[in-house]
Amino acid sequence: MSFEKPGDIVREAYKNKYGVVAFNAFNYEAMKFVIEAADQVGKPVLIQHYPGWYDYISFETAVEMAKSLAKKAKVPVGLHLDHCYDIDLLKHAMRAGFMSVMCDGSKMPFDDNIKFTKETVKAAKEFGADVEAELGNIGSAANISDYADKSKFTDPDDALRFLNETGIFSLAVAVGNAHGNYAVLPNLDLPRIKTISESLKIPLVLHGGSGIPDEQLKEAVKCGIAKVNVCTDYFRAFYDAVKIYVNDDKKSKDIFACMIASQKDVTKFLVDKINVLNG
Repeated sequence: MSFEKPGDIVREAYKNKYGVVAFNAFNYEAMKFVIEAADQVGKPVLIQHYPGWYDYISFETAVEMAKSLAKKAKVPVGLHLDHCYDIDLLKHAMRAGFMSVMCDGSKMPFDDNIKFTKETVKAAKEFGADVEAELGNIGSAANISDYADKSKFTDPDDALRFLNETGIFSLAVAVGNAHGNYAVLPNLDLPRIKTISESLKIPLVLHGGSGIPDEQLKEAVKCGIAKVNVCTDYFRAFYDAVKIYVNDDKKSKDIFACMIASQKDVTKFLVDKINVLNG
């Protein structure tokens, strides 16, 4: 299967009512473990790159690394650019080979978000890329009001107008989710997801997938979520696995051995998360 267009992977998930996990991965091991976990369970997966990591790993390097690793995969693997707020960076990423990007104008006034998104969609057509946008306030999981105050959630009527005016491929929605470590257990607004999905008839994206109970994630997929972003929990699983090795005085002080040793525990986390959305 190897390297495929993320939009095709997400479209297939949307059509067949399952969810694709998009794991943020910033280096070789993080990408490799994601792909091998997906191969293990026989499910497609997305790797996400974040523009803020550019000084650490460039767009060009991320694309070539993902392509190289995906060549050996038995399942579809896609590469998506996560939250990007700058049209020049978005064009740079697509020029480097990203076939799916997220233009995040959610902090802008509604009309400005539309303008920014339309500009991105227009540029994306030149590269044959798909565009994910965001509407609503998907804030910080540390701030309870960001995911408990329904006035910050995505409005279904606004979402339909937004789609009609921009022509986006997918939409990230604010429905009781947020980024990072949740201060209290989130409670997704499942009826809102269903209403938006039935109205827009495009793949919906759930950001802040870390820390959301498995049963809620499964129900969200049934209601129309086709892609779930996971970063915080993945980074934590990786950190915890490395910490076990580093704190064991019997282990050699070898960073390569540390990375290899961490794979078993990290892969278990990845497999479990992928299975949640495909059960």
